[in-house]
Amino acid sequence: MPPRDILLAIIVIFVWGTNFTAMKLALEELPPLLFVGLRFAILVPLLFFFKRPAPWLAIIGVGALLNMGQFAFLFSAMRADASAGLASLLLQSQAPLTILLAALVYGERITWLQAAGIALACAGVAGFALNGGGNITLWGLTLVMCGALSWACGNLILRRLPGVNMLALFIWASLIPPLPMLGLSALIEGATPFATLTALNPAGWGAVLYVAIASTIIGYSIWGALLSRHPAAQVTPFALGIPVVGIVTAAIILGERITLPEAIFGLVILIGIAVAILAPRLQRPR
Repeated sequence: MPPRDILLAIIVIFVWGTNFTAMKLALEELPPLLFVGLRFAILVPLLFFFKRPAPWLAIIGVGALLNMGQFAFLFSAMRADASAGLASLLLQSQAPLTILLAALVYGERITWLQAAGIALACAGVAGFALNGGGNITLWGLTLVMCGALSWACGNLILRRLPGVNMLALFIWASLIPPLPMLGLSALIEGATPFATLTALNPAGWGAVLYVAIASTIIGYSIWGALLSRHPAAQVTPFALGIPVVGIVTAAIILGERITLPEAIFGLVILIGIAVAILAPRLQRPR
């Protein structure tokens, strides 16, 4: 991969890693389900700039799983039960979950090294579940893992859309979350969107816009371009840097500090994910 593309990958890592701190800041002003609806409602006007990139069934699936399900669970966890840094780490469990689901649904083979990586990641998650307290509650852990599972299920749809314009796909999939999320927010959270949004301060609006625009438009446009120019095995390992940026950014801006057990369990998860992702390259015949 040329230096220019490595720099672009680093930009994506920075944008997606800092995104979790922006989420946490926005959630200080907004209830989670209303935030999901608002985030994607902001993107809907951009549909006029993109042709429909995939069949409607695929767009609905991506919108329901990757846009709505993932962030409804994630934002609900981050509202009160999970720190931004640990959420950025635990959400990456989507990678081994995707490998497992692809084996179950598509019959893809799991190598022994991938299985070892998945087992290691699961051990790290179990450590968080048994540890209790700290920067994430058991309920928060459950919600983040549900978000990771939603992401993994959405990945199965993406695997059947080779060469699709990822930015266009996620813009069109933004049609799906707003109405259901706004309705559920009014029903469950008792939120009145107009009153809540008019009370939102400039910092809150800045965080919402960063989450909606920077992470989607900048992140997916660059990531999609990299995947179109290079094999996925060269691009996807860069995603391992996202939780590192997420934890460091949350420590600097939000003052979050992780405990020693959390650091150990987090490192175990990262090593497991790295092994699961890199296994095909490590086991490739020389």
